Amino acid sequence: MIYSIPKPVKGTVTVITRWSIKEVVFGINEFPTRHLIGFVRQESAGRTTSAIQSFDKENRLIQTQSGRLYQLTDGPGQDGDADYVWGQWKNINGVRDEKDVTHEYWNGK
Repeated sequence: MIYSIPKPVKGTVTVITRWSIKEVVFGINEFPTRHLIGFVRQESAGRTTSAIQSFDKENRLIQTQSGRLYQLTDGPGQDGDADYVWGQWKNINGVRDEKDVTHEYWNGK
């Protein structure tokens, strides 16, 4: 099921696992945006984020356009529920181009 998530609470970090990063062009946008896709254990649900605004490589923290903070745990991966949410997000938003850029966010540690 696809649902909206509550507004972010300042300073709260959401831990995400089995994650990947996709760069897409969608809707009326001319320029690509990047989005984190993964599984949020505390919610037992897949997640697709708003556009990534910043990445703290040392601490593996991503901040998105909505203001949410995500802690990348473990290495990149794939999750069926996250893939489903991503597919729905792409359909709703009219994605025209997609590229996997996960390797740019993972240093193998």
